Amino acid sequence: MPRQSDRYIPNLYSRDISVYEADYQDFIRTSLAELRRCKIAGHTLLWEASQLEGDGLLLDLGVWIGWSTRLLAEKSGRRVYGFDTFEGIVEDWQIDDHKLVKAGALSISEPWAQRFIEDTGVTLVDGVPAALGRDVEFIKGSTYDTLAPFLDAHPGPIRLFHMDLDTYESCLHALETCKERFSVGSILVFDEYLVTNGEMRAFYEFQKKYGFEFRYRAWGLEIMEMNAAMVTDRAKRLIHRMEWVQAQRLLGDGSYVWKLWDKRFWRFWLGAPWGDIRFMLGAVGQRKSVSVEITALGRLGG
Repeated sequence: MPRQSDRYIPNLYSRDISVYEADYQDFIRTSLAELRRCKIAGHTLLWEASQLEGDGLLLDLGVWIGWSTRLLAEKSGRRVYGFDTFEGIVEDWQIDDHKLVKAGALSISEPWAQRFIEDTGVTLVDGVPAALGRDVEFIKGSTYDTLAPFLDAHPGPIRLFHMDLDTYESCLHALETCKERFSVGSILVFDEYLVTNGEMRAFYEFQKKYGFEFRYRAWGLEIMEMNAAMVTDRAKRLIHRMEWVQAQRLLGDGSYVWKLWDKRFWRFWLGAPWGDIRFMLGAVGQRKSVSVEITALGRLGG
């Protein structure tokens, strides 16, 4: 099979982009060409946090047990606000042409999450993870209900916007809710960007609607690698990493485990450029976290 660098999304759920409409195909091709020049070895979120400049709010949307929020606060030296239901995602997460994750999945009450909580030293207070000495504030509830009131009570621009709500609907709603608070220089980090019908699709439609300009800054490791690194016991850390790889196939109705033998699983590994494959193999998890910087506002802000 000839390797076509602009055809396959570099992700476990890879899909031939010819199934999408022409404008979206063009957006994906342009994005992948730019992202291949922005590969970083580490975590996109922590890389961005370590070099933040200027004032503004730091928002972490979708925090699970809260390590992304705590580590973001450590790296940036600033207060970070973390949003989550702590009861799982609020809608089914449709990953392209098959259902993988159902509403309610990824709750901190799940047995696997409870072990992760214990093994990383997290404690819960009224169902919300503790700050553990970091300058963070967790806001419990769906962002459909909590994000707008929070912004009303906290003036000023958004300096960093971290999106890990997973689903297209939640991502697009958050972008729309925050649109008047983005400014030139705002950094947007998407944890699942290369799952194309979720965050990438939402960002594509949002950018097209408001005509703002942006540039890609980094493509690197997603949050789950960061969570696993917080397990202090080496043996337990290895077990958690192995479980996470398996969980990516078992979430939802469980049928995806058999897709290992289906062309959907192998599309990327058979069709992607060798450079992408070498880069992806450098991590246990997936490299699908991407950051962008807003460079001109277009119609954002009214």
